[in-house]
Amino acid sequence: MKTTSVREFRNRVAELLDSDEPILVTRHGKNAAVLYPLHDPSKIPIEVRRRLFRDITEEIGKQLDAEGVTDEDIAREFRSARKRRRR
Repeated sequence: MKTTSVREFRNRVAELLDSDEPILVTRHGKNAAVLYPLHDPSKIPIEVRRRLFRDITEEIGKQLDAEGVTDEDIAREFRSARKRRRR
């Protein structure tokens, strides 16, 4: 795992994103973030993938609730999309 400061990360972001290994970003010598390149998502630790999945699905749920979208609305849209694909 590479380690870089926030400042260095900002200056070299494109280069670091092309890396094949995770990058630990530090701020004032303390851990601030970990970047996992998505060239091979299977290399991302399973606990990180699970957490990302939970966070993303919770956020989607909040957005759907805020817009008043119901489970039936979603099911109806899936049925409609399936019918369009069959044509």
